Amino acid sequence: MLQSRVLKSSEEIEKEAQKYPVLTFADILRALKEHPDWLEELRKIILTADLIELPQKINEILQRLERLEKKVDTLEQDLAVLKQDVEVLKQDVAILKQDVAILKQDVAILKQDVAILKQDVAFLKGEVGRLKGKDFERTIRERYYAYFGRLLRKTRLIPMEKILPRLEEAEEKGLISEEEFDDLLRLDLIVEGQIKSNKKPVILAVEVSYSLYEEDIQRAIRRANILAHLLQKEVIPTVICVETKEDFIKLAEDQGAFVLKTDY
Repeated sequence: MLQSRVLKSSEEIEKEAQKYPVLTFADILRALKEHPDWLEELRKIILTADLIELPQKINEILQRLERLEKKVDTLEQDLAVLKQDVEVLKQDVAILKQDVAILKQDVAILKQDVAILKQDVAFLKGEVGRLKGKDFERTIRERYYAYFGRLLRKTRLIPMEKILPRLEEAEEKGLISEEEFDDLLRLDLIVEGQIKSNKKPVILAVEVSYSLYEEDIQRAIRRANILAHLLQKEVIPTVICVETKEDFIKLAEDQGAFVLKTDY
């Protein structure tokens, strides 16, 4: 119904236009001014479909541009916020670097303190060990008969002062060296007695060590040999201790030394 009416209007426009003689371009303009409804019909004739749709497309483009502008504005705002966050992050990183530098200094100081503490602990351990050793040696010296009486009868402690003259004479005659002289003076105890099982007289060159190690065994053997050379008697290298390992006991037995492990 709408289509037939549009066609009719076109026919009417054509008939009306025939009434206006067109001689010049001015005649065309005057006819269009007097009949504005002819302009639409003229557009359909002159303009292509693309040109007719151009205003609508331009409008769509403008709408898209408007949306794009809004997105750009949003991005600019987000970028501004991001820049602020970056500045804050830079400040945080700077503070973190300072904290790390301070932490490194603190760690360096702590390492020094730990190193000093380790030295102190090692010193204290050494002092405690020496005190335990000294007290253990004093106890053995004072009660030698209680410790060695299980092995010997007629047990007697020989003080170093008794053999010192013979030791000095042996050094003067060149029978022992100066190093051997000094080494024997450091012997902890000299105990004399008879072995209970066969009543054989022996001398024990005793090293007293709270914790027994291999060097204690070697020291006892070395000093026993010096004493045996000096006295021309049988001397048994002996180590008395509280703590040791079975390996050290076996090592001492293999080398002819005697280990007496006791409570303290």
